[in-house]
Amino acid sequence: MPYDQLIADAGYDSEANHRFCREQLGADSLIPAKKRRSAAVVATTPYRQEMVRRLSKTGNPADCAAYRQRWKVETVMSVVKRRCGEALTARLEPTQQAQALLRGIAYNIQRLVILGSSS
Repeated sequence: MPYDQLIADAGYDSEANHRFCREQLGADSLIPAKKRRSAAVVATTPYRQEMVRRLSKTGNPADCAAYRQRWKVETVMSVVKRRCGEALTARLEPTQQAQALLRGIAYNIQRLVILGSSS
């Protein structure tokens, strides 16, 4: 599926990740800049400085609202890991992609069954 924005938590904060998202994938990245060594200077690189501006309290409200929706994906990932295991067992990348896709399909079917039985 095409996407135009990638959202990640601060654990993925690096200029290299922002650059990859924007220059290689052609997608906007929303990854909050975390403090490094100095408490006074949060970010010194261009994309990380942009994140400080966009996700601050006085930043872009739409970006802040989009970032707050991350919990939905985190919940789904947690459920899938709990039900199917944390690691893929396939070794080859095409097989890993198929396995991840099948896990997503299995999750969606389980949700449909649960939602169908409750109505």
